[in-house]
Amino acid sequence: MPYCLSREIKMFNTIIDAIGAFCAVMLVWCLIRSNMRKPDDKTEAAQMVTEDYIQKITQATGISAYETFCKSAEEWHVPSERINKDFSKYLSSQTIPYYVKDFIRKSRPHIDELYRGKGPSYTDKRLWFFYSLLILLFWGGAVFISLYVLPHIWPEEFRTTIHIGPP
Repeated sequence: MPYCLSREIKMFNTIIDAIGAFCAVMLVWCLIRSNMRKPDDKTEAAQMVTEDYIQKITQATGISAYETFCKSAEEWHVPSERINKDFSKYLSSQTIPYYVKDFIRKSRPHIDELYRGKGPSYTDKRLWFFYSLLILLFWGGAVFISLYVLPHIWPEEFRTTIHIGPP
């Protein structure tokens, strides 16, 4: 009887280790994949990101979206009639002209800095730190449960035969 129980506990520990290893590999894979993903300018997701940046500019600076169009058209020397036409097209179909996309592309770090009200972005470092602590919490919790909780739950006859508990 003790041999079977010992084998079952080893199997249980192997399963827990496999699940933990799988979760760690999936976490690293997701983080690497999200870091490498770069939206194409022609996709719908990139269009939504550009619209988000127009909203960020209006919220951070307090100017309207039309003034953002005018400011971005200064570098390209776009006439005011064209700006009005492009802005009305933007309002009706959410189509963003090339000069606004260029303005947002060039000033994206500054927009983020203004919008957050901080210096450089530490979001990725914080995310890595959070997931590292989460993994340590899961592994530490598993060790704590296996060493200190399970021995008090199991009957005395099992604890003495397979020597469960802290050393």
